[in-house]
Amino acid sequence: MRPPEAFLEKMQALLGAAFGSFLAEYEKPPLRGLRRNALKLSPALDAALRGWEPAEWNEALLFVPEGRRPGLWPEQAAGLYYLQEPSASLPVGALGVRPGMRVLDLCAAPGGKSTQIAEALAGEGILVANEVHAGRARILLENIERQGVANAVVLNESPQRLAAHFGPWFDAVLVDAPCSGEGMFRRDDEAIAQWSERALRGCHERQLEILLEAAKLLRPGGRLVYSTCTFNTLENEGSVEAFLCARPEFSLIGAERAMPHTHRGEGQFYAVFTKQGGEGERRLPALGAAGPDERFSRFAGEALNESPFWRETRPQGDWLYALPGGMPELKGLRVLRAGLQLGRLLPKRFEPAHALALCAKRGIFQQEKVLLPEEALLYLRGEALEAHFLGWGTVTLGGWPLGLAKGAEGRLQNHYPKGLRREGLRACP
Repeated sequence: MRPPEAFLEKMQALLGAAFGSFLAEYEKPPLRGLRRNALKLSPALDAALRGWEPAEWNEALLFVPEGRRPGLWPEQAAGLYYLQEPSASLPVGALGVRPGMRVLDLCAAPGGKSTQIAEALAGEGILVANEVHAGRARILLENIERQGVANAVVLNESPQRLAAHFGPWFDAVLVDAPCSGEGMFRRDDEAIAQWSERALRGCHERQLEILLEAAKLLRPGGRLVYSTCTFNTLENEGSVEAFLCARPEFSLIGAERAMPHTHRGEGQFYAVFTKQGGEGERRLPALGAAGPDERFSRFAGEALNESPFWRETRPQGDWLYALPGGMPELKGLRVLRAGLQLGRLLPKRFEPAHALALCAKRGIFQQEKVLLPEEALLYLRGEALEAHFLGWGTVTLGGWPLGLAKGAEGRLQNHYPKGLRREGLRACP
């Protein structure tokens, strides 16, 4: 579908002599990206991806060659990589994330930027990933769990409620704002159909509202990054200028507009702010941990080599969670997940969760079965495998757990979640 004429007129006025180069990109197929997961380095995957071209701004992000379909490979289900539009990886690089920081991804679904932040944290500190739409928040949670992130909180809240609860607590905040999506026109006809001048103004107003709440969540000296996947100046420079007028304690330290004809991708705008002054950093009460549960302790002694490989645990209903250090109190918020879901506390036993397997490095479970590619396809369809051990263990692919299995009566019972099972997958060539 051809982009709207009013959009093309705006782009011509914005780009001038470069407009022809921009327009020529719409005659080409969209580029696809694969970002290797720094939390799950896999020599076997690296060998399979040898020769793929890396993005010049992020060597972990590779351009997917024509004809390759990594969305159908079982290695994705093991969380060894994330499929991400190439230029979408730019804003997190500007956020300055380091291990140990407290980072908020305010508009986080589906999770590409959140998982990128988690990789930069390297298991230290806290990532709060929030999404206001409940359905999209569940997708966010699924992606964070698959990537093996243990130090994340996944929330389904409004920016206003988060600002009231946390205040200026975060070292860094990312606002990947809802926008008109002009950068998706080459990939998404629906984005073209929904574009209008009125929609642009509505997005700008909403972006400013979100930014003003985000400002309340950043501690003095912290960094705020605002990003969109759109091109127009109203939603980009216009939202930046309006925010700076409203919050003079913020300074703009940089901005970049990545366009399809200047960066290999669909396009991204981001602006980087620092905060000086304002309300001081808020001190939040810690989320209380619980003592060791006998059922879990018994399971860990029987099934794990390292127990525990986290610091504190806390039950929530029938489920047990591992908490990252410094987890704040979350009472009153809509919490989908706080920390790593370890498993279910049943009346007389403990049953491990899929998230525990995906977070565990190979060798943490005492028992494991290394899967051949064809066995991995069977496992992801929910089929049983030949017995390799008794009791709980993991099945692994590319050096990392793909999920749980339980050996009994000569068979490995498949404990891959039913809602994740897929047909039509193919072995990585």
